[in-house]
Amino acid sequence: MIRVDIETIVMASGPVPSLIVLRERKDAEADGAPRRALSIQTGSYEAASISRGLDSSQQNRPITHDLFVNTLDQLGVKLERAEVNRVDAPIFYARLVLSTPTDDGATREVAVDARPSDAIALAVRANAPIYVEDDVMNRAGTIVRHHDANAAEDELRQFDQFVQTLSPDDF
Repeated sequence: MIRVDIETIVMASGPVPSLIVLRERKDAEADGAPRRALSIQTGSYEAASISRGLDSSQQNRPITHDLFVNTLDQLGVKLERAEVNRVDAPIFYARLVLSTPTDDGATREVAVDARPSDAIALAVRANAPIYVEDDVMNRAGTIVRHHDANAAEDELRQFDQFVQTLSPDDF
């Protein structure tokens, strides 16, 4: 399993799907390998719910994902992690891994099937980590090019110098 973070959420409306982009954690670069990203299409309501979960401000009334996390909390069940565990393109599958206390004081883990958008929306509300199965990342992920801030500044400086040399006759 690969630990990921939400890189961005692209909100869309109408028939165009929204997009959740998950990026492999930075510690994966320690071995020199490039980081990978996984883009998952979802509906606009689901994307908005994830975005709302990332926004830590309290809302007037709980929506379904808030209700579910509150219910787990009241029952003493902890959301350990969300896992994107399978892809059958273009459909992704996920599960929630919950831990529940047993009578002898230990804990028992239970996995529950979920849509990735729901799993992610719940994970952000419960401050639970999000993971992607290696096979899913290898099959559906993309390699993220390392962004060098100094190189970007140099490129902007060169472009600025070029623009300064232009005259209206050049157009």
